[in-house]
Amino acid sequence: MRIWPGFLLTIGLMAEELAPIGIVRGVLTGCDATHLTIGDEDSHSFLFVTDARTFIERDHQRITCAKLASGDRMEIVSDRSSEPGARYARLVSVNPELRPRRRTPIVPRAPLKYEDPTLRFAPRGSLTFTGVVLRLESAGLVLRTRIDGEKWIVVRRDTSFREDGLPVEASSLQSSTRVFVRAGMNLDGQVEAYEVVWGQILTPSGLH
Repeated sequence: MRIWPGFLLTIGLMAEELAPIGIVRGVLTGCDATHLTIGDEDSHSFLFVTDARTFIERDHQRITCAKLASGDRMEIVSDRSSEPGARYARLVSVNPELRPRRRTPIVPRAPLKYEDPTLRFAPRGSLTFTGVVLRLESAGLVLRTRIDGEKWIVVRRDTSFREDGLPVEASSLQSSTRVFVRAGMNLDGQVEAYEVVWGQILTPSGLH
């Protein structure tokens, strides 16, 4: 197992920092066989649990923690973990292509649809997917995933969409966007989305 100097101390200092669920970007500060830590531009430090299912990639090639270096820029698809104070890293992309953050003009608009407050402590959906949106349709979207290939995902009337951690309308989602999807199976055996997340997330969206 590889442990960088100061890594154990870093873990202790990060006990109060819990990464949001979804896409998190930052700079690598430490990594070993079971954990990695990153820091973001707002001086937040986040701890992630990794295992054999965590996919770490650089230039679309799978690599191991031993190939990482402190200071590497990375994008992590984050999910829940049983370890207190840490999230689980599903996908780690090293040195992702830097994309300018889109800013949506603030204009008057109709209120967003009602969000069930129970989702904050009991979110629906036992399935999670990460990938790039290939096609958008009124009934759903086609997602290109690394493991499952192209996946058709049904969009419900109550599917929530979040960009940069904030609720947005479904029309804000564009093709070629990398997203994180929390989903479940409906009675027809189709995968349907409960939440679609993309963009930079620096503060928790309320899901813990």
